[in-house]
Amino acid sequence: MRKLYLKLLLSVFLFCAQMNFAQSFSQNFDDITTLSASGWVMQNNSSPVGSLSWFQGTSTTATPTPGPFNSFNGAANSYIAVNFNSTGSTGTISNWLMTPNRTLRNGDVFTFYTRKPTIGGGQTDYPDRLEVRMSTNGASTNVGAGATAVGDFTTVLLSINPTLVANVYPQVWTKFTITVSGLPAPTSGRIAFRYFVTGAGSLGTNSDYIGIDQVDYTPYVCQAFAMTPSGSLANAQAGVAYTAQLTQTGALGAPNFMVTSGALPPGLSLSAAGTISGTPTATGTFNFTVTVNDASGCSGSASYSITSLCRSNVATLSDFPVLCTNSAIYTLSEGFPAGGTYSGTGVTGGQFDPAVGTQAITYTYTDPYGCTYSISKTIVVNPAITITAQPTGSTLCSGGSTQIFAAASNATGYQWQVDSGAGFTDITNSGIYSGASTSTLTITGAPASLNGSKYRMVATGLCEPAISNSAVLIVKSAPAITAQPGAKTVCAGAATTFSATVVNATGYQWQVDQGAGFTNISNGGIYSGVTSASLNITGVTTSMNGYVYRLIATGTCTPAAATTTAVLTVNSTSAPTGQATQSFNAGDALSALTVNGSNIKWYASAVDAALHQNELPAQTLIVNNTTYYATQTVSGCESTSSLAVLAYNVSLGTEQAAGHLKIQIYPNPARETVAFTGNAKISRVVIFSADARKAAEKTLNADRKINIQDLTQGIYLLQIFTDEGLQTVKLIKK
Repeated sequence: MRKLYLKLLLSVFLFCAQMNFAQSFSQNFDDITTLSASGWVMQNNSSPVGSLSWFQGTSTTATPTPGPFNSFNGAANSYIAVNFNSTGSTGTISNWLMTPNRTLRNGDVFTFYTRKPTIGGGQTDYPDRLEVRMSTNGASTNVGAGATAVGDFTTVLLSINPTLVANVYPQVWTKFTITVSGLPAPTSGRIAFRYFVTGAGSLGTNSDYIGIDQVDYTPYVCQAFAMTPSGSLANAQAGVAYTAQLTQTGALGAPNFMVTSGALPPGLSLSAAGTISGTPTATGTFNFTVTVNDASGCSGSASYSITSLCRSNVATLSDFPVLCTNSAIYTLSEGFPAGGTYSGTGVTGGQFDPAVGTQAITYTYTDPYGCTYSISKTIVVNPAITITAQPTGSTLCSGGSTQIFAAASNATGYQWQVDSGAGFTDITNSGIYSGASTSTLTITGAPASLNGSKYRMVATGLCEPAISNSAVLIVKSAPAITAQPGAKTVCAGAATTFSATVVNATGYQWQVDQGAGFTNISNGGIYSGVTSASLNITGVTTSMNGYVYRLIATGTCTPAAATTTAVLTVNSTSAPTGQATQSFNAGDALSALTVNGSNIKWYASAVDAALHQNELPAQTLIVNNTTYYATQTVSGCESTSSLAVLAYNVSLGTEQAAGHLKIQIYPNPARETVAFTGNAKISRVVIFSADARKAAEKTLNADRKINIQDLTQGIYLLQIFTDEGLQTVKLIKK
């Protein structure tokens, strides 16, 4: 295997050496006609294109026209030149000279010599500019179209006299050196000279004559890589963060590290900067090879190993609580990290039985990486205190006394505690309590505020204190009436309610005194609610005037006395007086009828008057030969009896009795139209609602009919105007 590896390295070295030899070139321009065969390309993109492109240099002894200077080396004319004739009399020169295609890489060195004629005293210098550009698009010779385009040659490596200033371009052979950099990786491309002058030409203010000689391209030679550290790296621990830094020498620019064979321990990774980091998730020895390379395509490798070990003991046990021998089965949860197992006497399925007494408990934990850890600790079990008698609650009346008792074995002391709603607190012998440090607690003169308090005894000894069950104290108060029923004044036939507010009562009873002493009231007839805090009376009669009522409240403790009595006063009012038959004029309202009494109300029936329902407005228009019923209200009470009044119109009565002039309507009730009978000539019909408001005014059509579809449902009065006078008729609209 070692021989094979060395053979492979030798092959790579030979290939790289051949590649470097093939990459390099040196051009002295002895004969520029041979450039094309060597891969050189010329392209004149000047605007306009002149009479000359790149040409063989001219020596100072040439005839008939000598040149401005001789070559840097070799024959006097062995250089390449370009001048203002690249364009017309005026224009922009963009004349390209492209080198052969090469694989370009960082560190490659490109050198050349250039100059222009020496400007003597009194001569004008016409500024020249030379750019060196790079294309990374393989063998492409695309320089675009036109004098300002650059095509694929977008990277400027060098610009001599970029702002076209006089006396800047060198006037003697001057060497320029360019080192290729910034490439992400070796790439195929070309380097090009661009003679680029604006305001150029024979009549321009810029462009003269320049030469280029001794162009050399030297590929970068990879340096020997050395990586540190080497061999085995520091040990790691499974589950513990790990870091190691690899470094190198020999890379050009920023190096890039990667694992090229084998593998790091799971959970670790190698960054491009050479940092191994992460948290191992497995144990064992892991071998791997790391290769580092640079942007020039050079690389080196080294073999490494990392051994990942188990951590030091990570298992811990918190202190166990002190248990009693009669404690409940205890679930063990003190081990950390979670997920391990417990073992020891009395341990089953992660639970410990305190009945076995004090024992050593071992916690064993296996981590996700297969490493096992153990730790042991003693759990202490003390003899139990046993409560042999539990306290029981008591029920007593406010101000009474009681005792609460409990007993315990193995106890060395007692402490009574009370919870009045905010948690248990210790009781001291003071006030209403005594015996707080014995097995019996005495409560004397218990106030009502202790109602619902919970009591328990804490017995102390070798074990943690034993706690008895809590006992609830019930302190009941005597019922009390906090609000008395008040006297009532009501109208005959009305309803009323007597009410009282009672606390601590378990029952109620209303009583009535009708003149022969108080007797209990039962639900029935006009009474209801006789066993609650409110007594309801419906349909009060005048016979109940002067009745006396009171409430009796009962409870566990001393019953409350009867409340103050309340007297019922019943008022009644008789019907108003007046003539039973009264006349009226057409268009009169009910208010025109004469009735003796106060606060008169009108109804359409005796039933409505007795029930005080469907009251008619006082402005209701009177209908001839109709009976109306009047009530009066005195001292806030409305009479249940009423005065019946028959209303008639004398002028209508005699004429209508004759028949031939009497007007009637049909149908009645009606929904859409109403027709009129009789011989009287009708000029118009005015329609009033029951409350005497004008609803509409109509004129009969040829059929002696009117349309009532626009009226809402209800009762209306029709005032009919005829040549014989005014008549009134009641209409019911469906």
